[in-house]
Amino acid sequence: MLLSLPIELLEHILNECFIYGRKSLRSTCVLLCRLATPLVFETMVVDVYLSPTKSLGRLKAIVSGKGFVQYVKHLRLFTLKLPEGNPKGPVDRILLNKRRARKAKKLEKRLVTAVSFMTSLQTVKYLGYDETFLQHVALWDQISYLPCMSMLSIYGSYRESTSINSSFPYLTKLSIAGPSYFKFASILISNSPNLSSLGIYDHGPSSTSSPSTSNIFSQYPKGTYSSITDLSLCGNLSVCRPDVPILIPHLSQLRSLELSVRFVASEFWASLREEQIFVRRLSLSLSKYEPALFDYLCSYSGLHSIFLRIRTGFGEVARKGMERVHERQGETLACEPPGLQFAPHNIENYHR
Repeated sequence: MLLSLPIELLEHILNECFIYGRKSLRSTCVLLCRLATPLVFETMVVDVYLSPTKSLGRLKAIVSGKGFVQYVKHLRLFTLKLPEGNPKGPVDRILLNKRRARKAKKLEKRLVTAVSFMTSLQTVKYLGYDETFLQHVALWDQISYLPCMSMLSIYGSYRESTSINSSFPYLTKLSIAGPSYFKFASILISNSPNLSSLGIYDHGPSSTSSPSTSNIFSQYPKGTYSSITDLSLCGNLSVCRPDVPILIPHLSQLRSLELSVRFVASEFWASLREEQIFVRRLSLSLSKYEPALFDYLCSYSGLHSIFLRIRTGFGEVARKGMERVHERQGETLACEPPGLQFAPHNIENYHR
């Protein structure tokens, strides 16, 4: 019955249920309770450090009683703020760290129990700076095998030693943002056999050297490749010439490509053309005009949308190149909004 209702009515029911005066109505009206309860508990937020006591109570409440945890579809995990405490000396600091460890362990244990009942869980987003939380084997193993679990987003700062070794057999979409992520990212990618959408956003300082993008697929066994159809690479990354022969076999099914990186070798576009890997959606922010890109775009038809920005300026040669692309692709080529997140607004761009 819930699925047959229009979205406008569902939103209205949800808004009504959050009004304080309607809470008693929800508890007395059986029909309204059945309609509203799945909406109220659809998204759950757990802040490990800011309010561990409250989080413990909420986790206990939704697991026990009426089993509200079964309605959770989206789980948000935060580890952004350290627990309160102001140690005055080394002894106090040791005691404070022990208390933190006990609270974290207790919360993680309760969270593992709660997750095991989240049979409708579809997405998990983690935002934080505690690499030990990412290495909680029992928690991530529990999440990874939930049958509806299809999307995972991880945003934070990690150490070189951070790793997630769990397998995600049902995961189809993965996005990772932050510095020093390649070690656990490559393992996570190779352990997700049904992964079709991948986003890597490197927030490392531009003063440092760009990581090799070929490391993304470094953990695949020899002779096996990904089935990625949607790829986004942004930030302090470069697609260099040595990366191309390693990357291309993993992109044989590519249909959507977003690149906003420091450098893309011309060999990358030449290899896409040679291997007949023809994307349908393309979003690019490039450092300079690249003839090989336009040769690639003119080598096939069927490009549905394109966003192109050249950070050094969109000169006459690039304009003529885009005219060639438009003639080749025809009237089906369209602009794909918003696509304006790549560079400062005063840099000239081309939309079709």
